[in-house]
Amino acid sequence: MKIQLIRLIAAFIAGGIVMILHEFPKAYIYNRLNPNQDPKKKRNIYKLHHYVDPIGLILCITNQAGFSKPYMYRIKDKRTNLILGITGMISLFVMFLVSMAVLRFGIGINSNLNYSETISIVSLVLQFILVYIALISLSMFIVNLFPVSTFDMGLCIAGISPSKYFLIIRNDYFIKMVLLLVIMFQFITSFSTAIMTLFL
Repeated sequence: MKIQLIRLIAAFIAGGIVMILHEFPKAYIYNRLNPNQDPKKKRNIYKLHHYVDPIGLILCITNQAGFSKPYMYRIKDKRTNLILGITGMISLFVMFLVSMAVLRFGIGINSNLNYSETISIVSLVLQFILVYIALISLSMFIVNLFPVSTFDMGLCIAGISPSKYFLIIRNDYFIKMVLLLVIMFQFITSFSTAIMTLFL
């Protein structure tokens, strides 16, 4: 029971961290690329809780695969779309690599993701948070490969071909339903876990 509660808390914290670190760099770069924006809107990017999507967080806790709430962009040029899409992908990939490096070389966790019963509660929570950051960031990277209009792949498509972007907007509902089923059946989680064990 104690371990399950720790896992729940760790997944909640990790999900929030991944969402914030995924969306904040994009919002920051967007503001740098649009210096004439309303100062009030510029300050809003530092309200980090806005990047946490409640449904995405529930999916992160239950399935270790969710999505964040994007900053409300008003993008007029293809270059900015492409930069933001690539930034989002890079931020998730870097989070995965850093957390995996700490788990492997800092903590020395094994590929079975087993925990030691002799370590303190605080150390156990931190260990689980790192495991979930690695798992959720990789899963969210895969989720963002789906061509949903507000996801990183959607931004990349908008940056490369606006005509194809309007096509995915027309099919947005269908794509989201497919994505939700893939998450609910834990296909992404299973794939992410398999990749994690290879790195460890």
